[in-house]
Amino acid sequence: MSSDDLARRAALRLGNELDRNLPAAVEAHIQAGDAVPKRFDAGTTIALAALIISAAQLAWDIHRDLKKDSKPAPAPEVIARRMRLELNVAEEIDVGHRERVITVVVDELMKQPPAA
Repeated sequence: MSSDDLARRAALRLGNELDRNLPAAVEAHIQAGDAVPKRFDAGTTIALAALIISAAQLAWDIHRDLKKDSKPAPAPEVIARRMRLELNVAEEIDVGHRERVITVVVDELMKQPPAA
């Protein structure tokens, strides 16, 4: 599993709840790299997709870093707390959506954590 896979799985779970275009927007973001996908006009969709990708990468990195420092896998609460402190969130994303993205990304990460 990679952070891109983690972002895809989170977008699938959040699609029905937050924005049905999220899976496609996340995939477009992943495929485009740093370029912002032009297909999606809704600024919130793009911001949510970018948040999911950033959250997945950050969760991935935090998990790997904490795993290196200790034998047991880090607790989901520890990863979520660090994400709340370190994750940059666009202004158009409300706190409820940010929290939901963090919760789903951490949950998906815990289902299949990255290899050490």
